[in-house]
Amino acid sequence: MSNFPKVNKPWKISVLYLVIGVMWIIFSDKIGDLLLSESVREMSQYQLIKGIFYVCLTSYLLYLLIKNLYSQVNNRNQEIQLLFSNPNLGLMKLNEEGKIIYVSENISTITKFSESELKKLHITDLTPEEFKEKEQIEFDEITHLHKNKGFSLIKYVKGKEGDISCFKVYGIRGYSEVTNEIIYIAAFEDITEQMEFLKRLESQNETLRELASEQSHLVRAPLTRILGITDLIQNYELDEDEKEELLKNLHISGNELDEALRELNKKMGTQNR
Repeated sequence: MSNFPKVNKPWKISVLYLVIGVMWIIFSDKIGDLLLSESVREMSQYQLIKGIFYVCLTSYLLYLLIKNLYSQVNNRNQEIQLLFSNPNLGLMKLNEEGKIIYVSENISTITKFSESELKKLHITDLTPEEFKEKEQIEFDEITHLHKNKGFSLIKYVKGKEGDISCFKVYGIRGYSEVTNEIIYIAAFEDITEQMEFLKRLESQNETLRELASEQSHLVRAPLTRILGITDLIQNYELDEDEKEELLKNLHISGNELDEALRELNKKMGTQNR
């Protein structure tokens, strides 16, 4: 990496060149007045040497500047290429109306649309019917953002073959110096698998809640009878026939409780597969 100092703004480069040029003219002329005679030939040669030296110096500084900027651009391009080589990431650009003007290869791969097909579409053309109203509201909000203001949202995309993918979108509202219009640049992260996993998890949790509610009375009934029987045995005077009958019922209730717990465990095991 170059150690040449970063100068990122054009006006800074212009001012730097102006200052160096003015200082060179002023001080080189003063040095010439001190070291040389008033001979026209000597002054002419000095001016020639001074001009060549100035051109060489500025050429070297320009080389360092261009090399540094090229290195920065090249490193940034490598970072972007590495980022979007991830099959779950893609890049898309929209014009002010929401028409697609650029898509990365990954977006085409995920949606099964070619780049040329996507460039004929409005962003809402990719939206499943059930999400269009919500997405139109979000897009209207984005159009009122200030320049260089970022946004993020969840977007569902309907592919060419009808399959629906879910994306996390990170974007920014910018301005194109080339076309002189507002543009939207967005990175798309495919989170379809994560969303499907969460849906399965939520569905499983709901099923388990329903199962727990459904099975709770099957467990409570024999448990209540067991508690009632033990209370009678402990706190009341009973003859042998009554005790024998209660113990028989206690045994039956214990078996019912055991069966209910086995059934509950079996159903929960099935849901966890």
